[in-house]
Amino acid sequence: MIGRLTKKLDIQQYGSLKELKKTFLLLRPFLLKHKKVYIGLFLLLFIDITMTLSFAWFFGNITDAAIQGDFPRLKWLMVIGISLSMISIVTNFIDTYLETIAVNAVKRDFNVDLYKHILLLPGDTLSNLHSGELISHFTNDLHNIDAVVGRGLINLIRFPLITIAAFTYLVQISWKLSLISVLIAPVAVIGGAVFGLLLRNNSRVIHNLIGSINRGLNDTFQGFIVIRSFTLEKIFFTKYARQNEELFSLEMKDAKLRGAFYAGGEAVGSITFLASLLIGAFFVSDKVITIGALLSFINLVNHLVYPLTGLAGQWAGYQRSISALDRITNLLDQPRESQELPTYLPTQNLHEGIRYQNVTFSYDGEHNVLKNFSLDIPSGKVVAFVGPSGAGKSTLFNLLQGFYIPQFGVISMDSKTLGDTKISDWRNSIAYVPQETFLFSGTIGENLKVARPEISDEEMIEASLKANLHDFISGLPNGYNTEIGERGLKLSGGQRQRLSIARAILKDAPILLLDEATSALDSETEFLVQEALYKLMQNKTTLVIAHRLSTIKHADIIYVMNEGKVVQKGNHEELTREEGLYKELNNRQFFKETTISKTLVMNA
Repeated sequence: MIGRLTKKLDIQQYGSLKELKKTFLLLRPFLLKHKKVYIGLFLLLFIDITMTLSFAWFFGNITDAAIQGDFPRLKWLMVIGISLSMISIVTNFIDTYLETIAVNAVKRDFNVDLYKHILLLPGDTLSNLHSGELISHFTNDLHNIDAVVGRGLINLIRFPLITIAAFTYLVQISWKLSLISVLIAPVAVIGGAVFGLLLRNNSRVIHNLIGSINRGLNDTFQGFIVIRSFTLEKIFFTKYARQNEELFSLEMKDAKLRGAFYAGGEAVGSITFLASLLIGAFFVSDKVITIGALLSFINLVNHLVYPLTGLAGQWAGYQRSISALDRITNLLDQPRESQELPTYLPTQNLHEGIRYQNVTFSYDGEHNVLKNFSLDIPSGKVVAFVGPSGAGKSTLFNLLQGFYIPQFGVISMDSKTLGDTKISDWRNSIAYVPQETFLFSGTIGENLKVARPEISDEEMIEASLKANLHDFISGLPNGYNTEIGERGLKLSGGQRQRLSIARAILKDAPILLLDEATSALDSETEFLVQEALYKLMQNKTTLVIAHRLSTIKHADIIYVMNEGKVVQKGNHEELTREEGLYKELNNRQFFKETTISKTLVMNA
């Protein structure tokens, strides 16, 4: 049966010294940070072993003294017993307290370090990670590493030492009785090791399934509108119910394995106890040992057996923790784009402009979005990019912000490349207004302070006025302290877009990236915001991705892109006079907008 259960397990992988070393190296910085606590636990370990042997000695001697009627001896033994009890109470309290510090402090530091690591991951790495899976690392995996940071870690040292100390003491009482434990020990250790492997394999599947469930939950909560629009409720519910049924089955399997393991450990302990008691009783009747010595032996033999079964149990718990730690390690192995968290610092204006030089980039490593792409963007100009979907416009923005790194070529600002500049300094030079605005849960004021945490109320109001947002905010009951809900769902699309524009105004960066920043605005509001943006663009280098050509008629330079290449260049008047893609797009969009206008008039 064991062979059938373990045939799919890589035993060398689960029990290798290489893996133990990897785990230790990962946790070492966190353990060393709290080394005083672990030193305290290590010292208490030896006190605990001493107390175990002392109590065994005490029970045997007080029994013999009572049988012999040695009252003077009983008196000082009672004093020793009370003292041992008091010491045990105090050390147990300190031990529990220090263990709590060790476990929670390490988990806290590990949690914070993992969060920092995720914040510093490159954009291409983050794009391949699901937010639900990331949340699962914090809500599930991190809470299952106790066996490698707290009591479990100490017990991996404590149990072997107790076994050695107890066996040494038992041999002094009766080496013949001690042979029983020698015969039982291999059964306990091997059984625990096998069950440890089985538990780890099952735990790995459980952790992965929980990650999948969290991904589904995240998709459900983020996509409520789509789910209801396409009536997907039954499909999502069926999938969620099936995954939870599978999780229940895996947890039942885990319970059976743990139950069989603990039952087996109890059986080993009971057999050892009964065998020692029966054989020891014959030794007492033959006056080979005293009753007190037998009582000491019986008391201590439990401390010999339970460390063996306990060590196996700790190993099983260790394996469960390792399966959770493995998932986190895979994430921590991903290289960071920088080692320090960036901070906002004001930057100077751009003088020499932006240059893309022989840039080749692919998202998947196979299909190039850009190939040997070169482009010079002069400083202080408004430069627009137009073209069909997939032409590479958004890729230019992503590369400029350092979200992705080109496979070949360089991008420079004022002759400085990203490799020569701190990523935080590079991004401090850029203010970005995306087409799909993301707002954080909290108040309007908190979302405005994303641009610069130290801004004053006067600066917030000024930026909101320029973005035509202040009148709306002033009409709210709590003004700038109004809660906007998750992702700003309490605001309209236009209000969210104007809030995003106000953030860009507050950042006051020398480079503006506008990804159709007025797409969600009505005509009247668009005019007012465009007017504010024109003022903001003064003495700044502005790059605009335009889907509506009417928004870029006043751009200094328009680059027309198709299939990762610039196919036309000029201003609006020049490009509309020549045959090409821009004129085609312009005519097509004019026809579309005219048709929509006529339809609206007819329906009015």
